[in-house]
Amino acid sequence: MKPFLEALSEKVLLFDGGMGSMLIAAGLGEGEAPDAWNITRPEVLMNVHRAYLEAGADVIQTNTFGATPIKLAASSRGTAPDAAKVNEAGATLGRTAIREFGFTGRWLAGDIGPTGEFFPPMGLLTEERAMEAFRVQAEALENGGVDLFLIETMYDIREAVAAIRAVRGVSDKPIVCELTMELKKRGYFTIVGDSPARAVEALPAAGADVIGANCSIASGDMIELAVEMRKLTKKPLLFQPNAGRPEISSGTAVYRQTAEEFAADMIKMVEAGADAIGGCCGTTPEFIQALRAKLDAWR
Repeated sequence: MKPFLEALSEKVLLFDGGMGSMLIAAGLGEGEAPDAWNITRPEVLMNVHRAYLEAGADVIQTNTFGATPIKLAASSRGTAPDAAKVNEAGATLGRTAIREFGFTGRWLAGDIGPTGEFFPPMGLLTEERAMEAFRVQAEALENGGVDLFLIETMYDIREAVAAIRAVRGVSDKPIVCELTMELKKRGYFTIVGDSPARAVEALPAAGADVIGANCSIASGDMIELAVEMRKLTKKPLLFQPNAGRPEISSGTAVYRQTAEEFAADMIKMVEAGADAIGGCCGTTPEFIQALRAKLDAWR
């Protein structure tokens, strides 16, 4: 199998879609830490990974988005599970899915999300505490056998940089880093005010090999972000938007966009210069299958 970055330089790679919505559909209850299912419900994760691989994803992501020690402590009822065990189990499941189901030429991304806390002046998170939390997670993902690291849904470049540095301290594997931005009157910004221009400078300088954006906005709104970021950098770019804008129905977020509409928007991002694409909240294997077909036809 070719190294991830070499393959990325040769063709557009397809990442998988949402994990949370898949686990909710499988029975994840309110107040449960999704990442803990790596230990308590591994069969569910195997099914999710297999579904995305069968849909045509080149890269699948571990179920470890909220698996820093900080986030696990906040999201768990009672005693939080051991972060190292949760992350290593998540990586092992992804690695096993790729091997056991016979999917060759696929890559496993160790998924790292934000701690859920904020740096000053909005919160009390420190760089040292953040880096230690990310180090614990990255070390376990490395031990579990990931091919690359995906740092995603970062709303503060300071936290993204802390995650990149922590990963680089334990591994020399490729690092992908995505911020989550909203479309404002003056353009695209994270909730703390970070811009695409700042992102394309700070993230590669910290050690990211691939940068991009995910979550927060729908595919239609992310097209212009892809255009803007391509103008700002020659670095490889990854984009993973949501499946439209969510509507709340009976206390649950419902996404109305169709897989075909999503796939059509994603091809526009490829035409704008995206090197890799995938889905975030609300996307399912159906979306990735539609995107696989569109991407193959585009080629």
